[in-house]
Amino acid sequence: MIDRLVSTLTTLLVMSAPASAWQHTTDFRGLEIYDYEADGIDMQVICDPKGAFIPPIYSARIEFGEDDYEGEVTLQSGEASFIFQMRYGSVLPSDAASWTSLIEGLRSGSELTLTAGDQTLQLDTVSPFPVTCGAKI
Repeated sequence: MIDRLVSTLTTLLVMSAPASAWQHTTDFRGLEIYDYEADGIDMQVICDPKGAFIPPIYSARIEFGEDDYEGEVTLQSGEASFIFQMRYGSVLPSDAASWTSLIEGLRSGSELTLTAGDQTLQLDTVSPFPVTCGAKI
């Protein structure tokens, strides 16, 4: 009886935890790592708010499909559109306009549509991206 109750409570806890929310960890150097995974997409954003590296490093890796995507991507949040370029499946702050657009888009809401080439993916991150991650916003 107790085993069944524990199993039921565990199932309820797992079901109530959003599977697609931003997962946040801090590595041993102080880098802040934000992961989002959902059906068809895996996104990881790395921020360096405490300057673990000089200069601080920031990066975003977005995986969908089988190859590293290269080209224009649109992130839609409500009526707002944010356009950025990806190279080898990544966005880096060395392309300041793309980096800022990506971070602004992620911070603009939690229900987003990502369009790259002929692929369109629906994202529900539960909450907007929580930090500016070096973007000039």
